[in-house]
Amino acid sequence: MAEQKKAPLLKKEEDYVKALEGFINPETDQVVLLLDYDGTLAPLTEELSVMPKDTEINIKKLAANEKIFMVVFSGRELSEIKNHLKFPNVTYAGNHGLEVEYPSGKKFKIEMPEELLEKHNKLVSELKEKVVCSGAWVEDKKISVTYHYKGVTDKLKAKLIAEAKGLIQAHGFQLIETPYALEGKPRVNWDKGEGAKMILEKQFDADWAKNLKIVYVGDDTTDEDAIKVLHGIGKTFRVSELPTLKTYANYQIKTVEEVGYLLKAVQAYYEKKKKA
Repeated sequence: MAEQKKAPLLKKEEDYVKALEGFINPETDQVVLLLDYDGTLAPLTEELSVMPKDTEINIKKLAANEKIFMVVFSGRELSEIKNHLKFPNVTYAGNHGLEVEYPSGKKFKIEMPEELLEKHNKLVSELKEKVVCSGAWVEDKKISVTYHYKGVTDKLKAKLIAEAKGLIQAHGFQLIETPYALEGKPRVNWDKGEGAKMILEKQFDADWAKNLKIVYVGDDTTDEDAIKVLHGIGKTFRVSELPTLKTYANYQIKTVEEVGYLLKAVQAYYEKKKKA
């Protein structure tokens, strides 16, 4: 059974090459890249931010490769992330996979129960009204919510955290504490792991786990659900600066900028094929 533990921290470009060594055969393998956006491909900010230049260059090359099926996940609405990136060959998964659109234009959407949506909206509204100040902000992920307090001064931090915890629990959401943030998750059987499985089953078939070479990269607690599903199946990477991080992932990446090293290492397989 998979357990969260400290994963090897990748530091240099050659570490990323070594992490993927022998994993991809560019001639025969169907490769799947499952990539979170905020905090992974680009810095996590209240508004969508741009990717580092090296990441953007390699994402465009990989997205154009017909041997690669690329999915970009976001906690934001599908239209927001799709209009931001505008890559034609990418599958977009908004709201953690509740809304999906394939390059063909085919879409599907899973509707959450109305009662749950009402509870979620009330929680988001109360958090914004009562604990958003002094650099704290609320990330509305549509099925979950995150209260970010990294920029808050020590003087105010304890009071705001205690109040935010109380609101999350009072609305019946599961409270998850992470460095500089509180996550409120609804008590339902839906997460990024379920989203990833559904996307792969619809695109490929029920035996997807046997036939694909999957790389997953994400940065927060919602990504751990997908990383756990892919344990022993693909290569998984968690982006975090936390030195004591425990994760289901195979490897830890420290910064958003270093995610570019991983994408470059994947692209290198196909560059070698061209030169051969």
